[in-house]
Amino acid sequence: MKHPVICERAKGHYCGCSACGGAQHGWTNALLLARDPSPVARQEARDRSDTAWAATRPPVGRRKPSKDRKAAATDSATVDIVDWLSENPDTIDRIQEIGDILAGPVIQELDNRFGGSNPREARRQLTNHFWCDLLVAVAEAIEKFSKAMDRIPEYMTTVILQSRKAEGRGVLLDALVGLAVRTAWEPIKRMIHTVGIEELQRGCRILAVLICPAPENHQAVQDGALLPLAKEGLLETSRERLEQVFPADWVQRLREGLGEA
Repeated sequence: MKHPVICERAKGHYCGCSACGGAQHGWTNALLLARDPSPVARQEARDRSDTAWAATRPPVGRRKPSKDRKAAATDSATVDIVDWLSENPDTIDRIQEIGDILAGPVIQELDNRFGGSNPREARRQLTNHFWCDLLVAVAEAIEKFSKAMDRIPEYMTTVILQSRKAEGRGVLLDALVGLAVRTAWEPIKRMIHTVGIEELQRGCRILAVLICPAPENHQAVQDGALLPLAKEGLLETSRERLEQVFPADWVQRLREGLGEA
């Protein structure tokens, strides 16, 4: 299927692309920006996120931050990640490799098994934060089972299903999730021996943020990707913005990780 460029360059916080099922949402263009030797486009993205943040106002009293303010905060974090990638080209290649696995063999296997006569409709079901769920589960599973790799696919499947249930996401068949996990895991597992666990985890976490249509509405990405990345790749401005829009327990964990508790 021909993939629309508008999905790859998406600036909004929604994905309904039935061509890729969300597997190419945002991240391909983010990597293009990171690879660009000129900083102009990256600075334009930062200016947009700063302008969006300035256009919002802090909540009054016990009101929660507005959705626009939360979106602007996560956009700021994404810009920081892209800037960090521009200075770490090896990680860009790693993320490209992981992303190509999702957008290639994984989506093809799901089409073959679940696409039926209307693969676009089947793919549309995956746009509701499925890929970022999968990537966060990979990063978590690698850390938990680094010495028991054969248990990882089962664990990842459980994590994804539990996370989606807890956040009220659309229900997906256990078999679909299991097939996606197994198809993604085999080539990703081989990467461990060439790049190491830490680098692979970092790549999955970054891709989870880049591919997620709305990190401000996805707790698994906030906890499993943004939190660890905030400790090493985000500027102070973005961390402060996230602290203003994310729950107090998230802020506490961040500050503990930074040694500010």
